[in-house]
Amino acid sequence: MNGRRPLWRGLIFMVAVMLLAAACSAPVDSGPKTIRSASLPPGLRAETSSTTTTTVLAGVSEEVTIYFIGTDGRLLPVKRRVSSPVTPEKVLQKLFAGPLPTEEAAGTRTAISGDTSILGTDIEAKILTVDTSKNFAFGLPADQISAYAQVVFTAVELEGVIGVQFAQNGRRISVQAGDGSSQSVPLSKGSYIQLAPR
Repeated sequence: MNGRRPLWRGLIFMVAVMLLAAACSAPVDSGPKTIRSASLPPGLRAETSSTTTTTVLAGVSEEVTIYFIGTDGRLLPVKRRVSSPVTPEKVLQKLFAGPLPTEEAAGTRTAISGDTSILGTDIEAKILTVDTSKNFAFGLPADQISAYAQVVFTAVELEGVIGVQFAQNGRRISVQAGDGSSQSVPLSKGSYIQLAPR
């Protein structure tokens, strides 16, 4: 019996060591787990800030110049705001919308027919082609010339535009220049010099 005691003691010692080793080992998780900050040691609870700032520029616009007709019959520059990026189509849509009621009350008018739509614009070699749904210049010959002059003066204010030509439903058309002649070549401010603002 005395010979067996050391064997039992050795066996008990080994079981105790194995239990102690099992208690000290870290558990293996199948995936990430959420740890409450209260259960972290104080040194690891320090809050850090990692902030990413995303700037969204809502309602950004730029000021542009469009041309109506003043009380003296000449073109009158008027400021409008257009959402960025500024395009010829956006600017011309402001022009085709006509004067504001307060501007009309002060005698400002337009010779452009209000029921005309801009179908598109295209710039090639600094020449802007303006395609409209129909002829937007009506009335007396002087009013028709003023309507084209309004578009030309407005368009050449845009960066990279030096001349304007017109199309209707995709087909190039001839329009009246300031001297009353019919022109199919690109027109500039010089084509309507007699209507230039004073």
